[in-house]
Amino acid sequence: MRIVMIGGTGFLGYFTCRDLAARGHDVLAAGLAPPAPGTMPDGVTSAICDVETCTDAELASLLEGGGAVLYAAGADGRFSGSAPVIEAYRHHNAAPIRRLVPAMRAAGSTKLVIFGSYYTALARERPELVTLARNPYPLSRQEQMDVAFDLAGDDIGVEVLELPYIFGGAPGRGTLWGFLMDKVAAPGPVPVPGGGTACVTAAQVAAAAAGAVDRTGPSAAWAIGGENLSYRAIYRHFADALGITATLVPADPERERAAAEAQRTRLAEAGMETGYDPLDVARWQEEELFLDPAPAMDALGYGTDDIARAIRETVLATQAHGGQGPACLRKPA
Repeated sequence: MRIVMIGGTGFLGYFTCRDLAARGHDVLAAGLAPPAPGTMPDGVTSAICDVETCTDAELASLLEGGGAVLYAAGADGRFSGSAPVIEAYRHHNAAPIRRLVPAMRAAGSTKLVIFGSYYTALARERPELVTLARNPYPLSRQEQMDVAFDLAGDDIGVEVLELPYIFGGAPGRGTLWGFLMDKVAAPGPVPVPGGGTACVTAAQVAAAAAGAVDRTGPSAAWAIGGENLSYRAIYRHFADALGITATLVPADPERERAAAEAQRTRLAEAGMETGYDPLDVARWQEEELFLDPAPAMDALGYGTDDIARAIRETVLATQAHGGQGPACLRKPA
């Protein structure tokens, strides 16, 4: 099958394109810039295309030949901007899908796989904890999903992969985990939130995406998980991967909430918003935001993986190529 992965030259694109090519698919990875030499899997071709700004003719050319489209582009939770930031998130996440689905239909494409956020799954399962109206990033992902389901109809199958914390390392690419490495390696006791999260490896995401391409059945959203870990366990994995002995102590929830209140005030005074409400983030850090991975594993055909190994690979990739932190946890400029 011919497969176009929009955002295919990025971190998850490497693993996903590699798996798809290994399964015999004809894979085209579309990105905003040419990938550096040696950073894409063998057998995968690449193209430069920004689906937000390209012409209709350029989009039609990209999708020519039908097949499947994987969408791993858009703005994630690190993005911040002028309030109300939901409008920018809608522009980057929901609006491109409004354009993409009709273009897919014209090209004869029959499958769309969207890389989304596990906060939409949590909003369904734990609405008392995750309120989309207060959190622009996951709200935009829900709206993106709704647009795709609505426009796809019966002739385009839509699979949404709701992704949690992801670990692994890809050639020539940094990770998002430099901030946590710095925190774990800092001198003195390391405060650790009391909650936990669903985790997955990049290889599992790739296998889930490949399974979604092959899946038959009605459109659906899938909470993608691999292993549920406390933050203490995650911090310990990072310390082990760094080869250090970290003194992990419980974070003070009251202090974290006060810091979140202060951040919320700074943002409001600057006329800015982030992808998540700071107070919600502080609360989530003390909750076990766990998911049952079995339904997605069974439906999409991916299995378990070694999270500890993936975190070691994360550390090596970050040390070699750099790391970023989540903007929602940083003081705005």
